[in-house]
Amino acid sequence: MQAETPDELIDLLERLAEGELDEGGRAMLVEMVRERPEWRDMVREHFVVSRALSQFHRVEPAFAEKTAAHVAKIAAESQFGFARKVTKRIVRRRIAKALAAAAVVALAVLPFLHTPATTGPRVATLVRRDSADGTVSTRSLYAGEKIVETSGLIRLDFENGAVVAIEAPAKLTVVSAMEITLDAGRLNAWCPETAHGFRVKTGSALLTDLGTSFGVTADASGKSEFVVLDGAVEVEKGEEKLRLGQGDAVEATGKDNLRAVAFDASGFKNTWPLAQGILATKGAVVPADPDIPEKVAQMESDDHVLVIPERRAVPFKLPLKVNIVDAGTLPGTISHGIHILPPEPGKHLSSFLIRYDPVGTFPDDYFIRFEGEVTFDRPVKAIATRRDTLEASDATFSMGRWDSTFRGIELKQFNNLPDSVTLSEDRRTVKVIFYAGASTDEIRVILED
Repeated sequence: MQAETPDELIDLLERLAEGELDEGGRAMLVEMVRERPEWRDMVREHFVVSRALSQFHRVEPAFAEKTAAHVAKIAAESQFGFARKVTKRIVRRRIAKALAAAAVVALAVLPFLHTPATTGPRVATLVRRDSADGTVSTRSLYAGEKIVETSGLIRLDFENGAVVAIEAPAKLTVVSAMEITLDAGRLNAWCPETAHGFRVKTGSALLTDLGTSFGVTADASGKSEFVVLDGAVEVEKGEEKLRLGQGDAVEATGKDNLRAVAFDASGFKNTWPLAQGILATKGAVVPADPDIPEKVAQMESDDHVLVIPERRAVPFKLPLKVNIVDAGTLPGTISHGIHILPPEPGKHLSSFLIRYDPVGTFPDDYFIRFEGEVTFDRPVKAIATRRDTLEASDATFSMGRWDSTFRGIELKQFNNLPDSVTLSEDRRTVKVIFYAGASTDEIRVILED
């Protein structure tokens, strides 16, 4: 019995037939069929007829017309369940002959049907993001692959734990699981202990991670700049070698020695949140600006609720006092109690603050309504929403001292509705509604790495 065709594969083929499949969708389709040979056979059987696979490279003026006619014919025959399923979904806008013609075009744009090939072992997952903070595609990445991006953001999740966010336009080569060559573009990387020694090579210098969060820019002329947001790196050019700590930055060119420059992380506004694990934000909720941890921890805003990254890869060795452990809304489906999570040896945690704190001082009766949400790259384990639970977890996660008379959220307010926090069913999105003014409205979101 033929295996059921997944809807995701059908959707991709439908978009291909309609001429709506972009580069990201094409990459996703290639990866799906590469990893599931039975799907490749299915596509080959129903979209490639009359020995088309072995002949599609031939120059034959009537080839497309002949193949189109034959595919249209078999798509109408009852025994071809897969072709019929695809045709049924697309025929709403296209006749079967148009589908057949599109299938012939697919031969040219889906080379995996003929010669699937990789350049080396699988080392990472490539996630392509669009301007609306949505995931366009996800695919495996292999050692030796060259990547050229003209727009948007991509994230490379290496199997050793390193995370690299890259902003286009960019050109790079994934040399191995421990090295990238950046010919042009801008990237942020975060490396846990399992990825210490990770390298980024540019046209003028080589950076080696020593356990850190760093940024690199490079252009086609060979000029590059390295900044350290947390931890330390080593940058070398020829026989010259410098060790940089957080808040340090150097510039390298093709002919000059390494030169210290002013630390400025503002250019990494798009890549830094993605490397930290923030996939998307909406409404009044926005990522904090990139900087060294102590400064990020103190950031304020009159106009936005900030998402502030804290410590990552913290061993789960101590009990955690929290308020939310399940999906739902507080107040509402979640009661405002306290839960104690026992330690889990071998597991690691990270955290983010979602905080509103104004730059200035407002009257006590001045309130503004803020609503927005943030989506993380991994599930939320728990959320602390009260002053006592926030302070109890400060020693574990906080990156800087925070002195405030008011912390947490307020569930009883005289002149406003209560603040609220919602954790989505997939546990990746946290939505907040804060009625804030003079006080600090703040929660800590704890995730399992």
